[in-house]
Formats: sequence, structure tokens, C-alpha cells
Amino acid sequence: MSLLESMLIIGGISLDIFAAMEIQGAMLPQVKKINLAKFCLIVSILQLGFFLIGFTVCYLLSEHGIISQPEYYGQFLAVGVFVLLGARLMAKAIRREFVHERRKDSITVKEILNYILLTCSYTLAIGCVFGLVGVIVWQVLLIIVIITVLVVITGLYSGLHYGFQNKTIVYAVGAVLLWIAGVEILLHEILMIL
Repeated sequence: MSLLESMLIIGGISLDIFAAMEIQGAMLPQVKKINLAKFCLIVSILQLGFFLIGFTVCYLLSEHGIISQPEYYGQFLAVGVFVLLGARLMAKAIRREFVHERRKDSITVKEILNYILLTCSYTLAIGCVFGLVGVIVWQVLLIIVIITVLVVITGLYSGLHYGFQNKTIVYAVGAVLLWIAGVEILLHEILMIL
């Protein structure tokens, strides 16, 4: 999988984190730097942990021959996963969940964990796909950290300054990014066959 594909995929699933942080940021009078640093650290660790679990399991399955032709099947599994995750994000965009906005002095880690753990399940699936297709792991881990920190920071500040009305657009953009990555992988596989 190319670096661009990896960035599209991680960016697509991370936009769900952006929307969650935007909702939380909309309820704050100000963003405290210490809380921001904690959120960046915790969300990054969770994302990395779930990715590594999925990656390790599927990588070991392919290395021990339990899954034959892992790269071939991994590419098609990737397309399926991206379509499903994209559809889920698009459904969230269309559904437009009601969020009861109320002012808080601060956000606790416990409050954001519910949102983040669901997104980490996406990261687990993506890690599994990456474990099958073969990627340079340290590059993907670096991409995860950079994008996660960016979406946490921009999500909180976006919510603080603009509210959370844009979350539906963010969900839709995340879905489109995942679908673009899926189409690109599918086209690449078709061109390889021809």
C-alpha cells in the first residue's frame, strides 16, 4: 500500500475523531493546554494500540500460512472494509444526530473515551488490512500519530470557535476519503491483472 493510500485511509477514519472533538470543543469556554495535551496523548496511544493489535494478528496469520495469498485477499478485504466504514460515516452524516449542547468548564477523559473507542474499532480493522497487504509499519504509525494529534487539536478549536454544525460535512468527507482509497486500490488491482 502506498504512502498516499495510507494517509487517505488514516485521515478518513480520523475524521470521526475530529467530529467527536468538535462536539466537545463546542461546549467549552476555553481549551486548557494541559487537557489538550492529555487528549492528544491518550487518543494517539489508543489509535496506535488498536492498529498494532489488528496489524499483528493479521500479519501473524499470513506469516504462518493460515491465510494464503494474504496480499491478494488483503487488497479486496481493504476495499470491503473501506466501503463499509465509509457507509457508516455517511450514515452518521445523513442521520444528523442531535447533540444536547451545554456549557462545561472542562472535559474529562472519560467523556471522550466513548467516542474514541468506536473509532479505534475502525483502526483495528484497518490494522488488520495493513497486516495482510504489507506496509512499512513505522511510516503508518507516524502517520497515525501526526493525523491524530492534528484532528484532536483542530477538532477542539473548531468546536470552540464555530460550534459543531460542520460535523456532518466532516463525516461525509471521511466517507469520501475512504471510498477514494478503496477505488484506488481496486483500480490498481484491476490494472495489475490486465
